[in-house]
Amino acid sequence: MLETLLKLYRAFMAFGPTSPLPHLIGPPGCGKSTTVETLARMVGKKLHIINVSRLSPLEIEGVQMPHGTGEEMVLKMLPATFWSSLKKGDVVLLDEFLRGFPEVYNGLLDILTSRRAGAFVLPEVFIIGASNSAIAYDPALEDRLLHIKVDDPRKDKKAKQKMADIIVEELGLLPDMAKSQEMQDMLTTEVLPMFDVLDSFDKGGSSAPTLLKGQSVRKLIGQAQLRHVQASSLAELIKMNNLRSVQAAKWQYMFLLDGKNVDPRYAGVIDQLPEDKLSHLQLLNLQMNRELIEVENIRNKKEGVTETNDESDDDDIFDL
Repeated sequence: MLETLLKLYRAFMAFGPTSPLPHLIGPPGCGKSTTVETLARMVGKKLHIINVSRLSPLEIEGVQMPHGTGEEMVLKMLPATFWSSLKKGDVVLLDEFLRGFPEVYNGLLDILTSRRAGAFVLPEVFIIGASNSAIAYDPALEDRLLHIKVDDPRKDKKAKQKMADIIVEELGLLPDMAKSQEMQDMLTTEVLPMFDVLDSFDKGGSSAPTLLKGQSVRKLIGQAQLRHVQASSLAELIKMNNLRSVQAAKWQYMFLLDGKNVDPRYAGVIDQLPEDKLSHLQLLNLQMNRELIEVENIRNKKEGVTETNDESDDDDIFDL
């Protein structure tokens, strides 16, 4: 999808077509915004995000402000800052594009076509929309959109593997977990069902969009980072990650959800890990692991539970 957006950007900057508007379609948390952010970085320009679902018709062009005094006073349109702050070559993402009010599109689409907000002329910027479906409320609006589906991990192995790599990278898990059976099981049961929404687009977009099922990669990562995992397959993935990390003495990849039943080998070396060899993310996870273990130890002491941790005699406990 990134390659497609890069081609569209280059074509727009060369020829300047203002219709149709490139429009990304995909379920929540599938990487639409992230891909557009990557595009902006690649072309070295600023990204501006406008949430269309929050726009009111009155703020599209701007506000009228008085100029002059007395009988010479006139009203002049002061353009909205999301237009006046644009620079040539910038990327504008109209997020939640198909969730706006009908009255908003009447003004917004005229601006996109003429590239003028009242008397203010927009610089040459690349504008792209993003939504969770392709169902437009009006045929005229539909005619001005160029729908682009996000990569479908149900059919594209590379797209599916990219999701696995993102999860491992964002959580700091053992790299091998990206290709583990536990990862495949989690993607299949939790993430892939969300992409059923793309099937309505394959049918021409005339049918009602499929109700969203499953959970996005973004939500699963958030659950893990908050240490409040609700998806059983995600909990199993993290459990296997910790087991393999202990077996390989790769302590920097340990990711505890709580301080209960911590492997004695890890509990015995956690305060001896060479922090100067850890990445920023690994340091954050290490600190969280310490706090979780400490909280559990305090709880056990209050309840009169005696806990002992055996230190490992392995010479390779710091295999970083």
